[in-house]
Amino acid sequence: MAVLINGTQIKTPTELKVGVFRLSKAERLASGKMAMEIIAIKRRLDMRWEIIADSDLRTILDILESRVFHTVQYPDPQNGETATITAYVGDINQAAWQKIAGTRYWKDVSLALIEQ
Repeated sequence: MAVLINGTQIKTPTELKVGVFRLSKAERLASGKMAMEIIAIKRRLDMRWEIIADSDLRTILDILESRVFHTVQYPDPQNGETATITAYVGDINQAAWQKIAGTRYWKDVSLALIEQ
């Protein structure tokens, strides 16, 4: 399950959720019926790492801080292959870190990439 951000393969997430949502314009007609127009269909990628080495997390954060919008390649469930979107960064969260054999690791790291 390779994920590339701006052409750089990042550490494989423990969990990758692909959300699909529809942007719509809706209004009620005089008859009471709902009229709706689908403006766009967008993706949201929620990635989570149970544990990730400090160097791997730093690489991801450096990539995400390099610009506002990012080219993201990921496995897409709808077409069964890799898809590419332009996305911006949502929330980034991480729990406390710990050292194992001299290397610092972060726990429960999550981030969201939302299609432009």
